[in-house]
Amino acid sequence: MFFDILPRVGLKPKDYILKFILPASIISILLLILGITYFSGYTRLVVLFLPLLLMGSAIGYPYIELDSQRQKINERLHIFITKFGVLSITDLDRKELMHLLATEKEELGQLATESHKIFVLIKRWNQSLAESCRFLANRSPSSQFGDFLDRMAYSIDSGQELKEFLHGEQDIVMEDYGEFYKRAIYTLDTFKEMYVSAVTSVSFFVTFAIIAPFLLPYDFVTMVTVALLGFVLIEVLLVYAIKSRLPYDRLWHTGEKPTKIDLKLKKWLIISVIGTVLFTLFLLWGKFIGEIPQIMKIPYQIIFALGMSPLAIGGYFAQREENLVIRKEFNFPDFLRSLGDSVSAKGGGMTDSLEYLSSNDFGPLTKDLEGLYKRVSIRVNSQKAWRYFGYDTCSYMIQLFSEMFERCTFLGGNAGVAAHMIGKNFRKIINLRKAKYQSVSQFSGIMYGLAGGMALTLYASAGVANMVNGLYTSLDIPDTMISIVNIITPEDFSLIAYLIYGVLVIYSIVSGYLIKLMDGGHYQVSLMHFVIMLWVASIVGYIAEVMTGSLLGTSLPI
Repeated sequence: MFFDILPRVGLKPKDYILKFILPASIISILLLILGITYFSGYTRLVVLFLPLLLMGSAIGYPYIELDSQRQKINERLHIFITKFGVLSITDLDRKELMHLLATEKEELGQLATESHKIFVLIKRWNQSLAESCRFLANRSPSSQFGDFLDRMAYSIDSGQELKEFLHGEQDIVMEDYGEFYKRAIYTLDTFKEMYVSAVTSVSFFVTFAIIAPFLLPYDFVTMVTVALLGFVLIEVLLVYAIKSRLPYDRLWHTGEKPTKIDLKLKKWLIISVIGTVLFTLFLLWGKFIGEIPQIMKIPYQIIFALGMSPLAIGGYFAQREENLVIRKEFNFPDFLRSLGDSVSAKGGGMTDSLEYLSSNDFGPLTKDLEGLYKRVSIRVNSQKAWRYFGYDTCSYMIQLFSEMFERCTFLGGNAGVAAHMIGKNFRKIINLRKAKYQSVSQFSGIMYGLAGGMALTLYASAGVANMVNGLYTSLDIPDTMISIVNIITPEDFSLIAYLIYGVLVIYSIVSGYLIKLMDGGHYQVSLMHFVIMLWVASIVGYIAEVMTGSLLGTSLPI
């Protein structure tokens, strides 16, 4: 039944009707009256379509929200099961354990809300943990999480210890998360194909829009402008669709204060922006005001690409730091297992173990380990010491999992067991990420190729249109035929050439952002991808313009 979905998304039938159905119905009736009374033709159809869209959105909202909650649960399962398993080996009772999970809103997201529901059932309704899990399992948006709750309820009823059950569940839930992650990568590949197909199709549509005014009675500038705006709109919609389906898997940390690396990247970003502004102003002054001969010979595509090139500096340094973070993540599980074994063997000597391990080589992680040891050895606040260690590494995963380890040892858990549990799951996540990085790398190559292909197609089409226009102007056309033959002015062709290049610039910006959106890295790296794609589009566009003019005997009036 439709109303059975509402409790699963936190809505009562009465609230849903009053907040969604009733307002949508009233607005739809008003739109119907306005459409029938005051509009006609295509405008009436558009106005009458809005009530259908509005009512469809109101009816479909519970399904959309249910799918959104399911996505939010599945994308954090690996963090939840690891944290749950690690905390279960401490001295906390079950109610306190669920309360602790319910407070981790930032780390667990929707799963913290689900944990809070279990905690409320235990505390306020005096339900056992097994009964609470069984009750919530039938109402969970995620079938994977629901199955986990069912298994936990059964094991508790059968007398199994919670920590034993969660220790055995690590592989099962991580395998479920792995399947979810692989499906997300497969979906990512599907979206890549959709993106390429959409960009290619719209490129051909823009090409048709450039040629069509010679065959049909349409305004040249209006036709091309509408086509180019449609291209930009489709790109933005595709980016939104991809963003809504990607699982939450960020690389960079979420610290409250910027680290030294953050400040360093910010410094290079400011330098890049200032350099871009100054260099662009100099090039524009030299071409249009100072009329420096060497600069005046440079085509506008190369002028703009040169002006934007300093942005690649900030992107390059961000890329370099990002690669170091990835290497730190690769070394973290080995360090944590070594630390856990050392602490267990020494009976709790965390400071001594850190002192020994910080003198070993763990690659880029070594410097951060030295900082961790110095903070822990002061014995002021161990929790903050581990938190700052996670921030200093700039890795979101190290930030989360190192705090899990610290919390477990602080609450009396076995450091060796916790370290091996965290390290094993951490390694699985890294292996899953490798497939994603490979997929995104392939997508980056496709984006670079599309930038060149679009530039070639659009500028070649503009060159052909200019040739046809020149042919029309050279003919002795009778006065009776002039009204049905479209002659385009050189100023219009100049405008179209600039519009084409503007779309290529927007494509480079959107694609650079999309690459970093997919791999979850630092968005400053997108500046480097933007500059590379801009250079590809600029060089190919200029070559296409020159070759078209040479082959057809025309050139765009720029």
